[in-house]
Amino acid sequence: MKKLLCTAACLAAFTFPAQAQEVNFNPYVGFDLQRSTYDYNNSYDIGGGLALNGNTILEDSFNGLNIHVGNRFHKNFGAELGYFRTKEESKSIAAGATVGPGTVATGAFSTDVKVQGFTLDGLGYLPLDEKEQFELIGTAGVSWSKAEVTATVPGVGSGSVDESEVGFRAGAGAQFSFTDNINVRGIARYQTADFDGVADNAWTYSLGMNYSF
Repeated sequence: MKKLLCTAACLAAFTFPAQAQEVNFNPYVGFDLQRSTYDYNNSYDIGGGLALNGNTILEDSFNGLNIHVGNRFHKNFGAELGYFRTKEESKSIAAGATVGPGTVATGAFSTDVKVQGFTLDGLGYLPLDEKEQFELIGTAGVSWSKAEVTATVPGVGSGSVDESEVGFRAGAGAQFSFTDNINVRGIARYQTADFDGVADNAWTYSLGMNYSF
């Protein structure tokens, strides 16, 4: 993770100042298909002397979509506002399964999890060829995320709870421009995630396309 954060910081912070006066208005819109993986807390307190293992009872991988708008102010610097939403993913837990330190499920149940939110990122670009078609990307920004969990006990019913938070994220990737208007990119991002002690962190891997006006 340290290497990723250093790469993102270098690209985002050190590629822009040389020609700061050349600020342009180059808006674009785009989308990313993404895969997010959450690392949960293995022992979070739920009261009454009980603790649960999030990795046991919650699905940790989610397919999703990010739509975004941005502006490339300079050939080496841009900013982007996005909205993301994951597909709801389910996990089934059998009766008698160990669901936390010293905690056993007395009956079968299932959980459903989905996450959505907004992001704001600064992006740094480092062209690698003379035509500036292939570039490295570094990103650093903030996110507002809302996770919703629904637990269902067969024959009994279901209940839902949600938790929202502000987090930080950083990433690195590459971009290739087919024309002056169309490019594709791939980015890996590290995301802070807590959700009231349930999660430890998350990674998001995305592949997308942008259209510049």
